[in-house]
Amino acid sequence: MAFVAFSVPILRCLAIPALVFLAALVPADAMAGDEAPTIESLLVVSRAGRSVRGPLFTDAIEARLVAGSFEAPEEGDTLTTPDERELTWRRVEPNDNGMFRERELRGGYAYASVPSESTRVVLLDAVGHRHVYVNGVPRGGDVYALGYLRLPIVLREGDNDLLFRGGRGSLKIRIEDPPAPVFLETRDRVLPDLIRGESEATALGIPVTNATREAAEGLALEIAWGNAKATRHPLETLLPVSTRRVTVLVSSPGLRAGVEKVTANLRLVDARRKVLSTDSFELDVREPDAKHRRTFVSSIDGSVQYFAVTPQRSAESDDDRDPPAMFLSLHGASVQATNQAYSYSPKDSGFVVAPTNRRPFGFDWEDWGRLDALEVLDLAEQRFGTDPSRTYLTGHSMGGHGTWNLGAHAADRFAAIAPSAGWRDFWSYGGAAKWDDPSPIEAMLERAANASRTLLLEQNFAGRGVYILHGDADNNVPVSQARFMRERLAAFHTNFAYYEQPGAGHWWGNRCMDWPPLIAFLERNRRPDDATVRTIDFTTINPGIASRRHWITIESQGRSMLASRIEATLDPESRTFDLETTNITRLSIDLTELSKPRTRKKGDETVDATPLAAGSPISLTIDDTEWVDLAWPNDSQIRLRHDGDDWTRVDALTSALRKTPLRAGPFKDAFRHRMVFVYGTQGTPRENEWAFAKARFDAETFQYRGNGSIDIVADTSFDPKADPDRGVILYGNADTNRAWQALLADSPIVVHRDGASIGDRSIEGNDLACLFLRPRPGSDVASVGVVSGTGITGMRLTNQIPYFVSGAGYPDWTLLNASMLERESEGVVGCGFFDDTWQLADGDSAWRP
Repeated sequence: MAFVAFSVPILRCLAIPALVFLAALVPADAMAGDEAPTIESLLVVSRAGRSVRGPLFTDAIEARLVAGSFEAPEEGDTLTTPDERELTWRRVEPNDNGMFRERELRGGYAYASVPSESTRVVLLDAVGHRHVYVNGVPRGGDVYALGYLRLPIVLREGDNDLLFRGGRGSLKIRIEDPPAPVFLETRDRVLPDLIRGESEATALGIPVTNATREAAEGLALEIAWGNAKATRHPLETLLPVSTRRVTVLVSSPGLRAGVEKVTANLRLVDARRKVLSTDSFELDVREPDAKHRRTFVSSIDGSVQYFAVTPQRSAESDDDRDPPAMFLSLHGASVQATNQAYSYSPKDSGFVVAPTNRRPFGFDWEDWGRLDALEVLDLAEQRFGTDPSRTYLTGHSMGGHGTWNLGAHAADRFAAIAPSAGWRDFWSYGGAAKWDDPSPIEAMLERAANASRTLLLEQNFAGRGVYILHGDADNNVPVSQARFMRERLAAFHTNFAYYEQPGAGHWWGNRCMDWPPLIAFLERNRRPDDATVRTIDFTTINPGIASRRHWITIESQGRSMLASRIEATLDPESRTFDLETTNITRLSIDLTELSKPRTRKKGDETVDATPLAAGSPISLTIDDTEWVDLAWPNDSQIRLRHDGDDWTRVDALTSALRKTPLRAGPFKDAFRHRMVFVYGTQGTPRENEWAFAKARFDAETFQYRGNGSIDIVADTSFDPKADPDRGVILYGNADTNRAWQALLADSPIVVHRDGASIGDRSIEGNDLACLFLRPRPGSDVASVGVVSGTGITGMRLTNQIPYFVSGAGYPDWTLLNASMLERESEGVVGCGFFDDTWQLADGDSAWRP
């Protein structure tokens, strides 16, 4: 892995990063003899702009940081916000517990000057901030005050500038010396329970901190169960001045009868097996039928995640027992998955499984939270052998919202859903961005968030049971949310139940999730077998999120992120399909299950479902195109493509050159498939500084919000031909990142140091920021996401763009300039979606006049 040395800037200007991380500059042990500084007061100022849950924001201080004009404030200094409010910096002191509690810290800023006798690495242990600039370098924050993130930072000799962005009104800051140059961090481990009788490898998530300014290479973890022989696990190179939770797979220990806990002893060693740090912890041993937590390695980023389980109640005999049901239960904000699963009593009918949403707050069960829920669903189905026709979705509060949203998208996975105290979307609860009379650019940005608009998918609830539960005195999520959805369902739904608990607030004990009538309602529902389904009405906002309903798959859209609908009927007697479509360019019909004999319910009776005889001709009408006596396909798949005004039958649909359910955008979709961050090293020192710092900052942000663990490499160490199905996030532009040419040679968007070209348009300037994604060459699934700027100003503009915030949507491409920080959407130069073939489309592009 290659790294670049940078010089220490002389000016105390926060917009000029000071990334000094090679031992050749200052020895890593220069901290010896210095006392860790304390922060006895802060200068604070109120929110300096407008910030809502959305893709854009205004901020007078961030605007100065981006422009390179922000200077350390003094008490009494003033600044003017974009909405012409005048703010004054004032000095505040902490309370007796060392906590700062000030009104300005609700989204405002706090500044501290920290002296140091030498250039050295210390640990910043802060809680309550969104992020912090350390001498101009952006670092991650702990906005929910969870205490997860203790970061190594560089203090230079002399005075150092710490600028914190406030979160919820409080901030606590502690600076301390690292216990060792490289050490095992005891916070934020991800650990499983050990299940008696299971012998497969166990995944451990172990945080490791590199508190030096050079890369830590050749490290290994030696892990021993108790006094047993240790196993050696080589680690990836650790970035300078960084912390990361590494993924380790270890063999499960032998569990003797009566053993209730097992101790894991860890040693972090270097290439010469010198011990750098030690740690130990205990894992609980659980019986298979006891409540427990399981870890797994996520396909999103390769990190260790967990899910919690309340197993099915044991039976005297399983001889005549049906495969178990599964109750996938989504937790609320600030709730751990263990608390969620353990709130349920064991069920005779099946397992209660609680995924994590990647964090207690996470992503509101959207974006990567949605991916986590579906990943756990797949793992739990395989582990416990549950019945797919008896899979149910439920959740409380934020998990109630997840039940509405995930249940609408992935309707094909659940027999019934049951939101409790749930809210429907960010526009009714949560403060999402909204424009009353949107411009074309604003409309395009709103469209990018359509996956969050549950009501666009409400017809998908038809054919599935829905039970709505709410307390009528809920002062957190108003009962009006439940009543609104009751009225919507009443207009078309034939299988839903509704109950308000009189006098109940938001949380009224385990019963507000483990409510017997709710559980009984779920258990009465089954997902119909594909062979018995004769009508389908399915809508998707993005086939990359949800594409299939029974035997129909929407393969691609005409216009991305707008509703695509298929209404299909099958008459098995005449062997005729009748299809009507909206905004669909490719679809497929799977005849496999339809040719198998099945039974189905007709009223109170069970009748035989007439199968289609495999190999016999069928008839098909789709919109205005008709086929009679269509030959049965050899692989039982009918594939159709819309060309111009007509539909044609084709032999294959999947192509790396087209959008598919495996890869359809928009921008956020690039952040999966075990993505690797690749930062540029071919620019100026300041451009290279930015690329490294931004990649590390994004990794820290995703680590905090998404429990993530991301590989970061220099462009000089990245092999474009290796691991082609991994996602790539590229930091830099065509001049500064050498991976650009290999990954983006055919991109219609090119960003250079002094301007960008998008199709046949050229836009000049060094303050342009650009986000976009493209298919990764050689892969049918992975994307290349680009975080780019036309110069150092444009690069800095990307620093706080909130693409890790749920509900903040970005199209396939977005180009903005620094005026966004003062004029919001007027600072967006253009944005839009690629068409079905990943090319620019005039009708799906919006430009500033």
